[in-house]
Amino acid sequence: MTAERAPEARTPEPLTQHVQRITRRVRTFDRRHPLVWDLHLTGFWVTAALIDYYGGGWLNVARDRDNPGWLVLTLSLGLSVPLLLRRAHPRAALLAIAPSALVNAWTGIALQAVLLQLLVVFHLALRRPPRNLWWATALILTPISVMATRHPQGTADKDIVPVLMSIAVATAIGITVRTRRDHTEALEDRARRLEIERDQQAQLAAAAERARIAREMHDIIGHNLSVITGLADGGKYAAAKSPERATQALHAIATTSRQALGELRRLLDVLRDEDHPRAPQPELT
Repeated sequence: MTAERAPEARTPEPLTQHVQRITRRVRTFDRRHPLVWDLHLTGFWVTAALIDYYGGGWLNVARDRDNPGWLVLTLSLGLSVPLLLRRAHPRAALLAIAPSALVNAWTGIALQAVLLQLLVVFHLALRRPPRNLWWATALILTPISVMATRHPQGTADKDIVPVLMSIAVATAIGITVRTRRDHTEALEDRARRLEIERDQQAQLAAAAERARIAREMHDIIGHNLSVITGLADGGKYAAAKSPERATQALHAIATTSRQALGELRRLLDVLRDEDHPRAPQPELT
């Protein structure tokens, strides 16, 4: 009976890999140069609004075409320029757009640039608590309700329901991105804390090991020096009466000294860095 082959990991398609690379580059650029990115994005939408105005595209959706051109141009800029604040101050951006959106609805100009509020809602959901979304929804729906009441075309449901759905989608995307970002930051923070904890534990273990070695060195030196001192005193007195006993005492002193040096060498080897070359150790001959 043959063993089943493990499923092979699927390699992303070339197009998927290309999209992922572009996405990573955009995110990296956005993270490193947020102001430059905001200026480019805001400039893009301002240009689109101006093209819509000068090209007369707004006339195709306007519910009242008798409004002066300067007002249409002012509203086009008023609905797009505040996008520059959407990242750092999304509430301020939405409040800055609100007057233009209300005038846009009241006059029936109906510029499509008003939909840029959804981009601000996305950043509001991404960077602020969810409680801010209620007043943002009310702020966006107010001009839509004014438009449906003052310049009715069809039913109010056709004006309000799509906007509600768009707000819900923008909010859901913002919350999803925020949740994923918070989860990633939490994992990175946990990894950093674990690394710090491991370093601290290693330092504590090293300190405990050094303390243990210091105690052992103290015991070795104290014990062996006591023995050597006793043997030396005994050998001094024995030398006058029995040279053989003096020789035995000197031999015992040499043996004890070698043992002490061997034990000290073993302890010092533990403390010595492996990268450092070993220095020659003294020996008794």
